[in-house]
Amino acid sequence: MNNLAFLLDGETVTADVEKSQNGFVVKSGENEFVFEPAGENLYYVKVNGHKHLVAVVSHKGKYFIDIDSMLFELSDHQADSVSGGAGGHAGEKDKIFAPMPGKVVKLLVAVGDEVVEKQPMVVVEAMKMENQVNSLAKGIVKAINFAEGDQVDTENPIIELELDE
Repeated sequence: MNNLAFLLDGETVTADVEKSQNGFVVKSGENEFVFEPAGENLYYVKVNGHKHLVAVVSHKGKYFIDIDSMLFELSDHQADSVSGGAGGHAGEKDKIFAPMPGKVVKLLVAVGDEVVEKQPMVVVEAMKMENQVNSLAKGIVKAINFAEGDQVDTENPIIELELDE
């Protein structure tokens, strides 16, 4: 059994992970999740007796998990304290980056718009999943560097903000 600590939405979560007969079991607190393989990067997970399809992608030390179109980003707690936030862009609250390489599906803001922290900014499709990317701070949209339909990576900001002080 491996005991792991992850950051999930900025909070440390611990979990015990062990292999099972046909996959693996994750235990966190009083919760237990049974994962069974369903294809490449795909798993079925049983939660409260219901089976859900889960996609898991690893990119630059992060794990992106899509459960019923809800995207979670997990990172090793120790690795995150060294590398910072998603894609290694810690402290860059004035820039909006894709969580993983993909295609811009929809821009939700325009240059000059005022935005608040956690406001939806852009939708990026990766691995047939749509991922909404939110603002990390309050400010004004200064630049939009990509258009709908453009391919994006995790290194170049999609949107840049002028932060409110």
